This record gives sequence, C-alpha cells and structure tokens, in this order.
Amino acid sequence: MKKIEKKLIVFLFITLITLCFLQIIFRFALNLSLSWTEELSRYVFILLVYLSACAAVLEDAHVRVEIIDGFVKGVSKKYLDTFVDLSFILFIGFIGYYGFEISLDAFDVNLHSPAIQVSMGIVYLIIPISFLLTCIRLCQRIYYRFNPQENK
Repeated sequence: MKKIEKKLIVFLFITLITLCFLQIIFRFALNLSLSWTEELSRYVFILLVYLSACAAVLEDAHVRVEIIDGFVKGVSKKYLDTFVDLSFILFIGFIGYYGFEISLDAFDVNLHSPAIQVSMGIVYLIIPISFLLTCIRLCQRIYYRFNPQENK
C-alpha cells in the first residue's frame, strides 16, 4: 500500500508540473491562455497535498512538538503517542465528516467548476476521502506501535 501511495503522489506531481509547463508555454510562447490547465492544476495540487499528508502519517513525518517526548519514556510514551493519534483521528474525522456534508451540498445544488465543468462535489470529496485514508493510516500506526514485528 505504501508503494501505491508513493507512485500516485509521484504521478500527481508529474501531472502538476506538466500542467504548469503547458500553461507557461501557451501563455508566454503562444500568447494564449488555457483556463482548464490552471483550474486542473489547482485541483491536482490539492489532491497531491492531502495524499502526501496521508502518506506522511505512517512514516511519522509530520511536524510535531517533541518537548514532552524528552520527559516521557518507555511504555508511557507508547500510550501518550496513541492518545495523540486518537485525538488526531477524532479531529480529522470531524473535519472529514463536515467535508462530506459540504460535498453532498455541492452535488445537491449541481455546482460545477467554471473551466472543466466537473462537479464541485467530486472536488470537495478530496477532503473526506483523504481524511478517511489518513484515519486508516493512523490506525495502522497505532497497530504497528504495539506490534512492531508486523511493520513491513
């Protein structure tokens, strides 16, 4: 699963670079503007950021304040880290739930993006889906914390 995420992130990054390059070429070399490349690159960037944040969870690559880690050691640290992860799950679950509500509202009012005419409900689904994946990754991290031999 880790490799799929990383490959998807690399693909999205290459797509983002390609879209921005197309926009530059068309705007400055051909004196034309492609509105769809700007809009699509914005949505690809948002997806890239949220999927990268999800992938960073299992790698424990998020920025955090570590002053308490210096005072807490051993088994207590495992439980403190688990409490922090459960708090994180609660927070992103809350945000993901309301993100899902917003995407349903966008589907209800039939809202579409201006240039590529994709339903904004699909665009808004990036947040709840990526937060669900992040919750899964946090649960995996908690599991691996107490079963380190299975972390492969």
